[in-house]
Amino acid sequence: MPPSAASHHRSHSLLLLQKLLNLRDKASPLTLILDNLEQPAHPVLNEFMTRAKISKAKIIFIALSTLKKPPLADVFIRGRHKSLQQLASEIIPHVTPSPSSPNQKNILLFDTIHPLLSTPSHLPSFLQSIIPPLTTSCLLVYHTDIPLLPQSTPYTPTPLSVLTHLSTSILTLAPLSHVLATKAAENKSLPAPVFGLHSSREGVLLSLRPPSSPQGVVITMELRRKSGRVVQEKFVLFPSTPTTTAQHRQQTKGVGGVILLSDHPAFSTATTEEEGEGIQATFNLGLTEKQRRDREGVVLPYFDAQTEVGGGEGGRILYDMGREDDFDEEEDEI
Repeated sequence: MPPSAASHHRSHSLLLLQKLLNLRDKASPLTLILDNLEQPAHPVLNEFMTRAKISKAKIIFIALSTLKKPPLADVFIRGRHKSLQQLASEIIPHVTPSPSSPNQKNILLFDTIHPLLSTPSHLPSFLQSIIPPLTTSCLLVYHTDIPLLPQSTPYTPTPLSVLTHLSTSILTLAPLSHVLATKAAENKSLPAPVFGLHSSREGVLLSLRPPSSPQGVVITMELRRKSGRVVQEKFVLFPSTPTTTAQHRQQTKGVGGVILLSDHPAFSTATTEEEGEGIQATFNLGLTEKQRRDREGVVLPYFDAQTEVGGGEGGRILYDMGREDDFDEEEDEI
């Protein structure tokens, strides 16, 4: 990709994610966040709430697994052991525009959606009732490691299928250290490493990470535009924590930094590591400078055919007879 095109692609992709994180220009009314035990959604939710606080949006936190109110939340609603109708009756008054502030932006955060998935067919009407157009954006966290009960009929769509169909953007999370390890194995044509529950080891829930492992959250963004076009890109989010290095922070206080995954120094090193090592073999495939000069000085037989007078005319064959050759006038005279 030319430098100008690569720079344009980088700027355009970062702008799309920044608009999504800042919830500007109605970027996504319904965002689905897919997390797991290895990479929970808390850093991404905190990033959304931090940016919403800066833009003076009302943060409505629906707690289905959280016990304490987050410091940045304006409204805290406990949703456990409540039906969809009861939960909607508590949420709607907070998202309904008031005459004093009709353009007040709201952000709904569900820390998990699993307790509400017992009746997936009711999800579309429930979400439509609590998300007013133009003023409210909703974030749903779906834990991919939690198994669900089988559907009553094989023709019923799964809750995840319903949510992905309704969502206007999908964010899939993964630890940066795992992505780098997988990339390094891929470059060496080795099997991809497995972590945590996927290792199928008894009693193993989480994989251990050394303190020196790269910190960051890899976000695979799938943004669905109004035109129907889907934009996909991978980013690295550096949450604004004391462990975050200064070079990966933005100028705004408390806001984490975002870069493309391909621009991360560790990912670039993992990509080009094999190129620097060369092919490991018991023989040398390269040529020295003397061998290269000797090869260029060899005169091949077909070069003489090009320099002979009338060479190439009528399919002439140039052949120099040797001492052991037996000349036959009928067969060898051409």
